[in-house]
Order: sequence, then structure tokens, then C-alpha cells
Amino acid sequence: MVEAVVRDAKSALPMVPNLAAGADRIAQLKSRLDEIRRRVRERFEHGGSAVHTTALQSELFDEFVIAVLLSHLQSLSEESRLAIQTQTALLAVGGSGRAEMCPYSDVDLLFLYSPAVEKIYQPFAAQVQRDLWDCGLKVGASARTLTDSIQWAKQEPQFATALVDARHLWGSVSLTEQLQSQFRRKVVKSRRLQFIADAVASRDKERADYGATTQQLEPDLKRSLGGLRDLHLIRWIGFATYGAVDVDSLRLNSAITMEESRRLVHAHEFLTGLRIDLHLAAGKEQDVLTREDQLRIAKKRNILAFGAQLPVERFMQEYFQHSSAVADIARRFVNRSRRSPLVERILRFVMSYRVDNIYYIGPDYVDIARRHRVAALSSLDGILKLFMTAARYHVTVAPHLLEMIKAQSLRPPTQLSAEAAQSFLALLRTTGKLGVALRGLYETGVLEAVLPCWQHIRCLLQFNQYHHFTVDEHTLRTIEAAEGFLDDPGALGQAYREIHHKELLHLALLLHDAGKGFEEDHSELGRRLAEEASTRLGLPDHQRDLVMFLVHRHLKMADLALRRDIGDRALLLKFSHEVGSPDALRMLFILTASDITAVGPNTWNEWKAELLTTLYERTMLWLSGKSHLFDESTRLRQIEQQVVDLCLASTTNQEQDGAEAKEWQKRVELSPSHYLLETPPVRIAADMRVIRARRPDEIHVEAQYDAETGTVEYRMIAAESVASGCFHKLAGVLAAKRMEILTATICTTQDGIIIDAMRVRDADHAGEIPDFRTEEVAAAIRKVLRGESEVQTLLKSRGRFAVKAAQGPVSDLPLQVVIDNETSDRYTVIDVFAHDRPGLLYEITRSLFVLQLSVALAKIATHFDQVLDVFFITDSDGRKIDDGERLKAIRQHLMNDLTIFEKSALSEQSA
Repeated sequence: MVEAVVRDAKSALPMVPNLAAGADRIAQLKSRLDEIRRRVRERFEHGGSAVHTTALQSELFDEFVIAVLLSHLQSLSEESRLAIQTQTALLAVGGSGRAEMCPYSDVDLLFLYSPAVEKIYQPFAAQVQRDLWDCGLKVGASARTLTDSIQWAKQEPQFATALVDARHLWGSVSLTEQLQSQFRRKVVKSRRLQFIADAVASRDKERADYGATTQQLEPDLKRSLGGLRDLHLIRWIGFATYGAVDVDSLRLNSAITMEESRRLVHAHEFLTGLRIDLHLAAGKEQDVLTREDQLRIAKKRNILAFGAQLPVERFMQEYFQHSSAVADIARRFVNRSRRSPLVERILRFVMSYRVDNIYYIGPDYVDIARRHRVAALSSLDGILKLFMTAARYHVTVAPHLLEMIKAQSLRPPTQLSAEAAQSFLALLRTTGKLGVALRGLYETGVLEAVLPCWQHIRCLLQFNQYHHFTVDEHTLRTIEAAEGFLDDPGALGQAYREIHHKELLHLALLLHDAGKGFEEDHSELGRRLAEEASTRLGLPDHQRDLVMFLVHRHLKMADLALRRDIGDRALLLKFSHEVGSPDALRMLFILTASDITAVGPNTWNEWKAELLTTLYERTMLWLSGKSHLFDESTRLRQIEQQVVDLCLASTTNQEQDGAEAKEWQKRVELSPSHYLLETPPVRIAADMRVIRARRPDEIHVEAQYDAETGTVEYRMIAAESVASGCFHKLAGVLAAKRMEILTATICTTQDGIIIDAMRVRDADHAGEIPDFRTEEVAAAIRKVLRGESEVQTLLKSRGRFAVKAAQGPVSDLPLQVVIDNETSDRYTVIDVFAHDRPGLLYEITRSLFVLQLSVALAKIATHFDQVLDVFFITDSDGRKIDDGERLKAIRQHLMNDLTIFEKSALSEQSA
């Protein structure tokens, strides 16, 4: 069938004619190359399978390369032509050798020659390669003798694996056969274990570089875990072990099962089809499945939404099912083929010891005595005991036992036996290797037998710009993150170590996102799933209720720490009542930190850790009966005295008489309470010194770099009369300077001095920000506040809207403005949910300024599931807004302004 498709397409393509010289020659080659790709595109877009399409392209490229070679051969003398024809060979290797070329794949070639013709053949081969490069092909080629090829294959694993698929194109068939024979004998058979180890090591490095999880949300189709390269790895090891490379031959050799063969064939077609699509859409080599491509392909394939799942989420779930299957089969195939050396097996046997009569605990694995294996693995309870033993002794389950368990294809029983439930809970009590054990349970299908709700979240995508992993991968990473806190020297480590029933925390972590992918709020549905799972595991009522609480309210602590004023006494009182006990608080603290950590790289940082820890410690004081420590007036007096002492300590006046102390005291008392309560005394003292020394019309701007977080705080101090509307103008300048604003604090003293601070991440510079940059930003802030330049001019001159908007939003979450008048006694809280665009914060704060609202505190981009800016506001007199009609008008005004802003940004994007 494939041959027929290729033959039909080839008949429509003329052979390369005699080529002209110079530029005309290259133009002819480029035209021919364009025609080949046009035919390939036509075949694919008219329903040709991926396998047929790559076979067609490979055949056409074979002809093209041979024609280029022949055109150069014609220019040589008859003697040279005869020598090259009889003593050299051109081979396709790697992807070209497999005949799996995608439209813009590299052309992988080996110019093989006898030493006798080296002088004439080396320049000849170089000319052929130069033509191929000049016409637009990316060529991976080398010219080598037979001896050199064999020696290099022993040293370089990538070259060796490319030779596995070496295919004769032109020249001496005998020379090609000699290479293939010697390669099999000298590189592979005589050093099979080394060949396999080299191939696996090379692949492991590639996975680490391009994505070591199958649930990477923007995967490299070729190189990420579960990608096409894992299919190649199976070919290479199959060649070394069985002398077979194709799936059917491996199945006939009993190297893989019928089901594994079916999964690999389907995955190969699916992944190759996607790769062809990406190449054609990009007009170049493109192997990364970006979010934009995911949306495009889901639409192109007419995939429909189902329940709460978007079309793109359903498409990516299918991708992850294929990549997970490939990764799993490849891993197990490698384990079966990579037999340990005799000395290593003897050493492992000597170092093993027996446990519970049936288990052997070795340095790396737990195994079961051969005579006990069938009985021990015949029940769910027996399998769970095996994993519990592995976790308890900090080893993994032996690969051959995992094979036996997976082969059983366990189905969830209607009810768990008491023994199975107790074994699973005992496993959840362990630490150190729990994450590894749970991954083993998941990969073998056992976890879904224990917790059936996990069937739904397998390979389930969360299509937004913040989560980096699928729900199942994210959840397993939360377990690993929690275990990582065991040795933490800070509050998280102490909290984790003090949890008495870690099995309840770990169960809550396993269930916290199990409600995702449905139309109902996942926390509400998760609460019911937690109840079902707790009942299934036989937990007593009070433990069941605790697990339900943790799952139901798993977002609560992050919501308060990152979006609310954690210095608010009323908020702390309400939260402590909701949590109820110190142990529940410890569990929620660890769950929250683990959840944020597992979202993706760098999502957990010092800033979030500090906020969450502060909330934890303050709430723990309430739950411990020490709420008197939060008496605001007492705390304020203590802080004021600390600040005054710091100010006096820095004065040059050695007498430090009472008059000066009173002056500092008066200065400090003019500051609002939220500023005093939330700002370190050292920082307050520094601000007081600036205020005292400044000129009336001075605009003080300073920048301080924080190496731990890689962020910069820009701090502005000026009189209200000089810096009217400074907050939104400050936000605009920082956005115009390409900075990501992370958080902001706003303060106005009773005598009209503004102290505004914004912490930013400056993407223009890696590491510590140079002085010239901070000075440039400070100068721009002063100019805008003095009216010497406009924010809008800065934004447009930097081209910021067009740059960011070109990326486009990756989700269709709606714009929302939510007003919360219940959380705080002092402020009205406004939450703004929107797509992150340059100038967004400026637009929001400018609207608030127009509405004559004062922002007392802001938490910027402290999102959990989408971009979220939070503002604590009062009216111009400093009072909370209670008028319902005015609140409604404020919300409508913000919605109108932000809708216009988003439309403008989209318009610039399309332009």
C-alpha cells in the first residue's frame, strides 16, 4: 500500500534535469524541493496517513539527493566516475534511513568510501553537501571510511543509533553490506550491554533537556518523554537484543505483547501526524506542540467540547494517553532488555535480606521469593503490602514485579477489603519514598483500583497559562513536594514533622484536584469525592470530616495569604474558627505549599512562602489561645517604639534628648496602622529618615534588589501635592519599562506624604539589576509625576502592547470584577480577573483614580488559576464604601474601561 502511494506520487514528479551552474543551479534545486513539499502537503491534507506521507517524502528526497550527486558525478573524468561508483556508497541513516522524514526534517546521510579514493571523494562529497545546504535543506552528514565508521560508532552513541537504520541509496552495495555486517558484529553483538547502556543514557539526557515528564503541557513531539524518540529507543534496543527493529517483528519475537504492539502503532501514527502538521503550519522544522498549535489542531480536527472539557483539553488528553503509553512501554522494554552484569547480580544477592518471610530487600529493589510471587500478587491487599514494604525500606518495587502487576489490568472492586484499606493507609503514613511508590501504583493501574476517581483525571489537561502539568502529574508532584518539606529547617518542615496522621494529609493531596474536568466547582465536587474515598477506606467520622475539609478548602489559605490583608484581626478570627484545630491548620499549610510548588517551575518562591508562613503563624497563635498577642493597639505601640529607637540610633546627636524622641514619635504616629503593621521596622525607620530630610517638592525614588527572589522593589516617597495619582502613574512607568509587577503597597500619612512601593521582576536583566537601569527607571518615574512626560506616550513608544498582545491569551476565561465588602472591616476589596497584558495594572488603577478612590493595599498578579489583581480601597475620606449603588457603579465603570482596554489590545494584535 505504501509503495503504491509513493509510486503514484513519484510518477507526477520529473527527475532533476542536468543542472545549470551557480545561482541558476541552486534556484532549480529550490524549485524542485518546493515541488516535493507541495506534493507531500497535498498527500497529507487529502487524507494520507502519517506513515504514507513520511514514506512518500523519504522516497522523493532519496531521488532528489541521488540526482544532486549524479549531477556532480557527470562533471568528473570517466576514471574518477568509475572509482566513485565502485568504491563508495551513499547511505541514508537515522530518520532518513527509517524513511520517516517530515516536511522539514534534517537529511541524515553517510558518505562511505574506501581509503583508495579519499583524495577525489572528500571534495566530491563536500560539493554534494554544499548544494543540499544551499537549496535550503538542513543536512546531517559525514564522509567516513568503513574502519572510521565502526570506530566512531563505538565512541559516539548518536552515530551508532543512526547506523541501526542505515539504508543503501547509491553506489557500492558490497561496501554498504560490509558496514552493516561489521556494525552488527563489532558495535552491537560483541558489546550489546554497552550499546544498550549508551543508547539509554543518551536518551535519558535528551529527556532531561526537553522534558522529563509525559505530562509536559508544551511537549516536544520528538524528544520529550513519551515522544517519537522513545519509539526509536525501542527500535535500537530491539535491534541489539532481537535483531529486529519494527513492531511486528518484535511482537513475533515475544519481545512485546499484542496490546503493546497495537498501542505503539497507534501512537506512532498519531505523533507522526502531529509532527507533519506542525512542520507544514510553520513552514520550517517545528517539533514543539505550543498552546497556540494545540488550539489550532483541536479546531482543525473538529473536536467538540464535552461537559466542562474544552476541545483543546480533549485533544491534549488523547496526546497524553499516547505519550504515557509510549513512555511506559519503552521503560519496561528497557528494563527487560538491560540485564545486570553477573558481578552486580551477585553483589545485590549478597546485600539483600529477607523480610516477612517473602520479601527480599536489596540496595535498590524489593523482590518477592519466586515461590511466593503468584500468591503475594494475587490480591489487591498483597500488591499494596508490596508497595508499602518498598516505601518503608526506601526502595522501589523490582521491575519484573511491576510487569506482573500491570499484566493483571486490575479493575476497581465495588468495595475494598479491610486489609487492602489498611495497607493503603499504612503506605500513606510513610515518608521518603511515598511519591515513588504512588507513581508505581499509578503506572500499574493499582491506584485507580483503590481510588476510582483517579480514572477521570488520568492525562487530564488544565488548559491555562499557569499550570505546567496535567492534573494527575500535578497531584503526584504535590506528594513529592510535601515529602520534600520533611527536612526543611523552617516553619514548613516543623509543621510537616508535627503532623500525627500524615496519611490524612497525603490522602487529601491525592484527592484535592480529583473534581476537576467537570462543570461543577472542583472543590465542591472534590468534597463529595473525598467523602466517598474516606468511606471506602474505612476512616472514622472525624478523620473523614478532616479529609473532606482539606479537599473542600484547599484553596482557602492561598486565597487569604496572597489576596487578602493577613493583618486584619477579623479575618484571622474567622479563618481560625473555620480551620478549628492546630493539626488541621498544619495539614492545610502543607497542602497549600505543596499545591503551589507542584503547579510548575518557580511558582513557589520566597515571597509566597513568607506570606503563607505569616498567615500560618498568626492563625496558630489564635488556635493556641494566644490571640491577645494580636491586640492591635499594643502591637502598634511596640512597633512605634522600635522605629523611634532605630531612628535615634542613627542620629548624629549624641545627647538624643527627649525632644528629638518626641519628634520621631510624632512622625511615626502620622503613619497609617496597616503600614506600621505590615512593614519591617527597619524599613519604616529608613522611610522616616527620608521624609524628615527631603525637600518639600522632592520626589524620592530608590530601588533595592533582592537576590533571593530575583526581584527589585521600587520605592517612591513624595508629598501628595507633588505626586497626585502616583500609584497608577508608577504602575504605568514600570509596565512601559517591560517589568512584571508582583506586588504593591500604598501608604499616605496623615500629613499628606505618600509612600508607594512596587516589587517587580525585570526580564531585561539576568541577576542583579545594574545601576544604570534603576537610575533610568527612577528618572522616568520622576518625569511622569512632575508632568514632564505621559505614561501613554511611554507605553506606545516602547511598543509594549503589540509585543505582548501578539502572544494572545491561551484561555477564554472571562473578564470579571468582583467586589467583596465582607472580608475586611476597614476596606472594600475589589478583585479583578483578566488576561495579563502590559498596562493592565495601569488601566485599573487609573480607573480607580478617576473614581476618586484611594488604594490602601494592592496584591498584584497573585493568581492561582488566572491573572488576579486585588485592591483594598476606601473613598477619598478614608472610609469603607457601604453604599450599594455606588459599589454597583464602581464595578460597572471598571468593567467598561477594562472591556475597552481588552478590545484595544486585541485590535493591535490583529493589526
